[in-house]
Amino acid sequence: MNKILIFFIAFFLLGGAKDKTASKKEIINFDEKIREYYVSLPEDTSEPFPIIINFHGFLSHAIDQQGFSQMDNYAHQNGMGVIYPEGVKRSWNVGKAMLNDENDIGFVNALIDSVSSKYNIDSNRIYACGFSNGGTFSYELMCGLSNKIAAFGSVGGNFSINENRLCNIDREIPLIHIHGTKDRLQKYNISDGDFLSTIESVNYWAKYNQLDKIVVENIEDVHKKDRTTVERYTYTKDNSDTKVIHLKVVNGGHLWLGSPIADWLFLKLFFGKNNHEINSSKELVDFFLKYKLSDFN
Repeated sequence: MNKILIFFIAFFLLGGAKDKTASKKEIINFDEKIREYYVSLPEDTSEPFPIIINFHGFLSHAIDQQGFSQMDNYAHQNGMGVIYPEGVKRSWNVGKAMLNDENDIGFVNALIDSVSSKYNIDSNRIYACGFSNGGTFSYELMCGLSNKIAAFGSVGGNFSINENRLCNIDREIPLIHIHGTKDRLQKYNISDGDFLSTIESVNYWAKYNQLDKIVVENIEDVHKKDRTTVERYTYTKDNSDTKVIHLKVVNGGHLWLGSPIADWLFLKLFFGKNNHEINSSKELVDFFLKYKLSDFN
């Protein structure tokens, strides 16, 4: 089955993954286009609160990503809000012609300004993550918007090979990347010419941050029936709190790993096995809470 067909199947299947959690649809006018996003707020907004910007995958929608990831469950209990933006042509610009050529980095910059003017956002604690194409776009934001976003995450999305990318960064970049080794769309071990492999993506940023120490942990395999296991790779160096963390889900598929939605039979049939030792949203939230933008000033 080719990639395009698989993506179309994903779109129709994930259309049923809409979250019941209340969120508010908002719009901004950017580059003469009306751009949409959804805002999901924590209960207490009396004090400045952090936000996570969570990007949907290719041919999916913002509201589908809210349901698929179920990130609100973990973000709200930690006093965090979540923003779910809508991509043009249901995609994000990562330098590949098959998607779009929008100024999506500029859009996210404008989105941050917009929500910051409307809500009590802690500008010191803004984070970005996404799934598949949305995860790949989070990598683009590491290069393009590290002056506003403190830490980054990707689930099932590798760093794209983009010769036109401008990547002038003057700070360390914390990253968490969660990926299944049996992901058929974003390859774990092999670059396909458009994207680095997962291993290459993680190593690129570990090297960029000059992280010269690595600790590997095997997470206890409690749920043996799912036939997946998890290895946690933590890259560090002396005299710095910056980490690159990679959660390698052995036999895991192209899914928001750990989400109950990823247990749906149709998703497992087309996209592979889910894991139950970790939950991607919880891992992302826990990682992000360790960092502030001011840590790098």
